[in-house]
Amino acid sequence: MARAKSRLRTKHETYAAEFTVADYDRAYFTKDPIVDALFTSLTALTANVWSMQRRMHVVETLLEKNGSVTREMIEQYQPTEEEAKQISAARDDFVSEIYDPFQQMGDIAYGSSIDVPENMVSKNK
Repeated sequence: MARAKSRLRTKHETYAAEFTVADYDRAYFTKDPIVDALFTSLTALTANVWSMQRRMHVVETLLEKNGSVTREMIEQYQPTEEEAKQISAARDDFVSEIYDPFQQMGDIAYGSSIDVPENMVSKNK
């Protein structure tokens, strides 16, 4: 197993998980590699949007507390226990908003629930 290394410079203890090197470039996980590519792109986009939202929260918090902010202040920021709970809840809500539709895949053909009068339906004999 390869060792993950963090380049983050911080006074706080950091953790990096071990990872297994694998060939994911050629793998696909659904019946359609294009769907996999879209899901991978969505996941990357979601991660980036959440990172920006999280960073914006840090910037706003520091501005409220200090009136100004530096990059180092942002990088060194550690949320309080209460803030960490709020951030975790906000993250869970964000993930649900993005990914819950995948759990609600339709099982009714489009339009099958539309009530159409019998005389409007053409029937092939």
